[in-house]
Amino acid sequence: MALLLISLSILIISSLLILLFCRSKEISACVFLWSLVAACGFGLWSALSVLCQKAMSLPLTGVDFRVHGTIPLGEFYIGIDALSAFFLLLFFILSLAAGIYGYGYLRDYTGQRNTGVHFALYHLLIIVITLVLVAKNAVLFLVAWEIMTFVSYFLITFYNESESVRKAGYLYLISTHVGVFCLLVMFLIMGAQAGSMNFDQMTATQFPLALAALLFMLAFVGFGIKAGFIPFHIWLPHAHPAAPTHISALLSGVVVKLGIYGLMRVMAIVKDFPLWCGVLLLIMAAISGVGGVLYALGQHEIKKLLAYHSIENIGIITLGLGIGMIGHAYHQETVAFIGYAGALLHTFNHAVFKGLLFLSAGSVIHCTHTGDMDHMGGLFKLLPWTGHLFLIGSLSICGLPLFNGFISEWLVYRALLEGVFHLDVFGIIFSSLAIVALALVGGLAALCFTKAFGVIFLGSNKSSEGHQGKEGRLSNIDIKEGDLMLRGPMILLAAICLWGGLFPANMVYFAFQGTQAITGLQIPFVLKEAVINPLLSATRVLSFGGVIFSVLALVRDFLVLHYPVRLTETWSCGYVKLSHRMQYTASSFARPILKIFRSALVFRVEGKISKEYFPAWTSLKSSVKDVSESLLFRPLFYVIKKFSRKLKWIQSGHTQTYILYVFLFLVILLVWKLI
Repeated sequence: MALLLISLSILIISSLLILLFCRSKEISACVFLWSLVAACGFGLWSALSVLCQKAMSLPLTGVDFRVHGTIPLGEFYIGIDALSAFFLLLFFILSLAAGIYGYGYLRDYTGQRNTGVHFALYHLLIIVITLVLVAKNAVLFLVAWEIMTFVSYFLITFYNESESVRKAGYLYLISTHVGVFCLLVMFLIMGAQAGSMNFDQMTATQFPLALAALLFMLAFVGFGIKAGFIPFHIWLPHAHPAAPTHISALLSGVVVKLGIYGLMRVMAIVKDFPLWCGVLLLIMAAISGVGGVLYALGQHEIKKLLAYHSIENIGIITLGLGIGMIGHAYHQETVAFIGYAGALLHTFNHAVFKGLLFLSAGSVIHCTHTGDMDHMGGLFKLLPWTGHLFLIGSLSICGLPLFNGFISEWLVYRALLEGVFHLDVFGIIFSSLAIVALALVGGLAALCFTKAFGVIFLGSNKSSEGHQGKEGRLSNIDIKEGDLMLRGPMILLAAICLWGGLFPANMVYFAFQGTQAITGLQIPFVLKEAVINPLLSATRVLSFGGVIFSVLALVRDFLVLHYPVRLTETWSCGYVKLSHRMQYTASSFARPILKIFRSALVFRVEGKISKEYFPAWTSLKSSVKDVSESLLFRPLFYVIKKFSRKLKWIQSGHTQTYILYVFLFLVILLVWKLI
């Protein structure tokens, strides 16, 4: 706890210094960079200290800190358990990487906004997210959650001269405030039942199953909006493309995961839920996973594609949570532990490889001045570092062996298979359907990132053949690799992807520690023999295969360098000259698979395909319409907008009226204190 308080102190002091010297771009940036490294270093030390102590079964001391006050309903009460420590670990890793990348990304920024204020807001976001993760009082949790929402809004709308960016920010604010209302009601009910707003007293309270079901539904909506469950996801594909790249990485890697953390924290407090709660979570997880990857397939803007993949991976995480809740309801501890551990580990892994993918995409956009994949192509030779790092992130998110995504998805598969073997007929049916959904998600994700990597990095360079960027016509000379400040964070995240896939034991143990905090039960001894040892054996075999593959690749490169290679023209199907228009676009690549799912998607194809032998001009453009946004939330927002206009009289514009509001609020607080 002392290490964490030091980290928070560094962030608070440095934020004030950045604001003090914000007119000097060099000083504010330097203070931001070094304070970020120091604060994240102490934060990581704090999280690893707790997780390593738990892993070695050592007694935990000094993990709580509280300041007794007279605030109604609450006090400043924070603490670190294994669940908080696990999320702090992923949070500080990604905050460090995204912050350093942001320093390099905005170093040459010449816009009207002051980057010093942006850096101060970034530090403030780290502070409030840390408080969310360590809060042990519901009032403190909600206050930090609300501040996080507003700070995220200002970071998302950095490029606020664009109307689309402003709309994305407003959509984020509206959506998250609906979730906050649900969370406020949920915590008030829990506090009334427990007689306190502190989490430890809530945990010691026995909640009736009917009340537990109500609390679950409120948590499902409140935290589901933040996590991006379908159909509550509408803010996510708008906010990610609008925000600066390092903020997009932080949104997808951390802010979205806070919805998962909130669900897990409610599970740790209430513990016993009706069986249908787990089934509902499993169904919504399958819908979010399959729906997210299908929507991603239809996207042509790289950051929007990655945003929908966040929804897909939230679905995978929630599959683990759902089967964990079902296993807990059936009193099958093995099923519950493996499910929760798979969800926790995939939360960490997704934060790492999605952060890597966003930062890599940002480097591509930084060089080409566009996010449209159809205006890219052939960038692998021009951006070799970014291309290889994006490839590592793509292989990780597809759940392929030797990378960290494989380990966590394997745990989720294992939990679902345990459900098939140990549950009744009802549980077997839903476990089997979840396995099918997870397999479908994995296959479609591989197809989607084959499209993304192929269209962006392979083929011929479309940017040099007519694309007009923001800074004029681009050529191969204009497209250059970023410096160490941009590449370093990506290399760090890529190394973690490889380390998590080749040496998964530590992270799996940490995930089991977090699971123990959720369930309140001891880790079953059988898990070591049934899960850890087979996993380690499999990774050793796969690692040996990876070594052989690497040696063969080096031999091939050696032969290519030292022996002549005959170069010939690519067969052009009878055409005189090859053109970049002859290669796959994002639209043409995804069209066949999207046609299969056109009954579930609003899939549109525009353009004319010529049937002549020598067509002069052909074009194809496809799009996928988000049904949740167009059919559900747009009408809902219209109704809310009309209702809000009727309450406009509250915001009179007169200072005297606002002073009266403050006076009435103070009177209410005084009456509360007297009672």
